[in-house]
Amino acid sequence: MTPQLTLDLVTQEKRLFTIPVSSVTAQTVEGEITILPGHVPLLTRLTEGILRFTAGAGEQVFAIFGGFLEVGSDNQVNVLADSAVRAEDIDLAKVESAKKQAEATLLDKSRELEFADAEAALRRAYLSIRAAQKSSKPRHSQT
Repeated sequence: MTPQLTLDLVTQEKRLFTIPVSSVTAQTVEGEITILPGHVPLLTRLTEGILRFTAGAGEQVFAIFGGFLEVGSDNQVNVLADSAVRAEDIDLAKVESAKKQAEATLLDKSRELEFADAEAALRRAYLSIRAAQKSSKPRHSQT
């Protein structure tokens, strides 16, 4: 039997799931890392990025918006995310609309106070689009 990791994904709102996986790849402040069974214990900060993991025969993709990743000596991987969205749940039409609105705000110099919020919204939109594109599963559109 192949050794497994146990992935526990928790956001500020709720525990999303605890499942057995064979690998976890995440974007950290040090760069992208992949966790396999037997990995040394680790605690690192996550940046906005893609979280991928292999469960069963398929790969799942999430957009993660910051947080922490902890690897225990018992093959336990805890992802404590500020926010997380499953790639299949991303409504690309809605994200594209938010992206366009953020870009318009960034171009309008009279709205300088909204600049930081627009910049953050634009980063989130780009990350959501990347996550949706990496997912091999069909997404639903809520139009």
